[in-house]
Amino acid sequence: MISRILVPVDIHTPGITAKLCLQSSEMASKFDAEINLLAVLPDYGMPLVGSFFPEGAQKKLKTEFKLQLKKLAEDYFSENKVSLTLRQGKKSIQILKEEEKFKSDLIMIGCRRKRSRNNQRLLGSCSLAISDRAIGSVFIVRCDKC
Repeated sequence: MISRILVPVDIHTPGITAKLCLQSSEMASKFDAEINLLAVLPDYGMPLVGSFFPEGAQKKLKTEFKLQLKKLAEDYFSENKVSLTLRQGKKSIQILKEEEKFKSDLIMIGCRRKRSRNNQRLLGSCSLAISDRAIGSVFIVRCDKC
């Protein structure tokens, strides 16, 4: 039985995010599951990295991410129980930490089109890490047109 679904989204890839949110909403409705919509900010915490950004840039980015998460929740999850989470750091690590904290039964993650030289389908580094290291089940939503 699926009762908690973790949905990590990348707000900078609207095509795959839309497809992922649509399928996650359908899955949540089918199982009457709770959704945790997660966005991971890049980590600018290191002094060397932080010095390249203007003052207040990180706060502005957090505000933008929160607004985008709220909009996704309103657009796709109005029928579902949804919580919004914002984390900062390396995506795969933060997703796995949130999986443990949220006690999710399922992670639904998006994967953009990637192909090898032999035209084989590949997973990106984040979706590969999640599928390899997650405690629970992982559902990968692939978007070939994104």
